[in-house]
Order: sequence, then structure tokens, then C-alpha cells
Amino acid sequence: MNNKQNGFTLLELMVTVSIVGIIASIAFWNSSDMLEENRAENFLLELKRNISYARSQAASTDEIMVLCPGPLNKISENKFFNCQNTWQGDSVIALFVDKNNNGKFNRKTDTIFRAMEKISSTDKLKYTGNEKMLRFNTSGRITTNPGDFIFCPNNGTENNKALRVSQSGTAFYLGDTTEKCD
Repeated sequence: MNNKQNGFTLLELMVTVSIVGIIASIAFWNSSDMLEENRAENFLLELKRNISYARSQAASTDEIMVLCPGPLNKISENKFFNCQNTWQGDSVIALFVDKNNNGKFNRKTDTIFRAMEKISSTDKLKYTGNEKMLRFNTSGRITTNPGDFIFCPNNGTENNKALRVSQSGTAFYLGDTTEKCD
């Protein structure tokens, strides 16, 4: 009688599990860094799009455009608000027409064009221009100090990304930076 058995030997099973383990460790080895980098890059590229839109809108409509952080509850309800001093925390970055040219949103005269997603509480955003807003005049230039936006995922010092805003109102994505958000 020919007694043939089907299945795996212990050695074959151990080799297979080892190969799967090696592949899994390579795949998951640096995924948290990659997620942080992607989150930082995506946020700054969205901010760059909003800055470019504000610049073109100011130049094409001959109106003053303001990009600044504001309280989430007031922006979502379209209520009066002052631009906040910090670009992080409970702030949402909003873009609006400033008909009064006073740097404040007034729902009777001003219009909110865009509002970005709220920054995660574990992330930080800093603007080195020492301003609480970017104001675009009718030529599309900023009338506030130019500077860099630094995005720090997970309040860390690694995977930080930067975006530069020039006096002409143009935004340039710089990528990796050693700047910190503190």
C-alpha cells in the first residue's frame, strides 16, 4: 500500500512564517513617519492652494482678502470674529473678503470664501511672519510681513515641513525643515 500524506512539514511552516515576518517588519518599519510626513505635506499644500486663491481673488476682484485663524464655532456659524493670535489649537484658517479693511470678519459686509479643516490637537502650526493674518491687497501682494509656515506633526521635531510666503503673496512649498514650532 502506498500511504501518501498531504500537508506541510514543520520546517516548511517555520520558513514561511519567517519570510512573512520579515516582509511585515519591512512594511511597518517606518509607516508612522510616513503618515506624519504625508499629513504635514497635505496640510501645507492645502494652505498653499488657499494662499494662491486669496492672491488671485484679490487681484481679480479688486477687494482686500484676509487669510487668518479664527474660532471654529464662529466660522462655521458665519458669525463676527477677530483673527486670533495663534495659528493652531482650536483655530480654523479662514479666507474672507474684508470690505471694511479692518482685519475682522463682519457677516453683514464680508464673505467667507473658504475655511480649512481644524488642525489636529497633536499637531502644531507656526507662522514666522509675526502676524495674525495674511492680508492681500488689490494687486495680490501681502501687506503684512512675509514669513514661513512651519507644520510640526505630533508636536515633534521630526518630519516638520515648511511653506514660504513672499511679499508678492506667492507661496512656495519648501518641504523638510529643521525649524521647530515652539
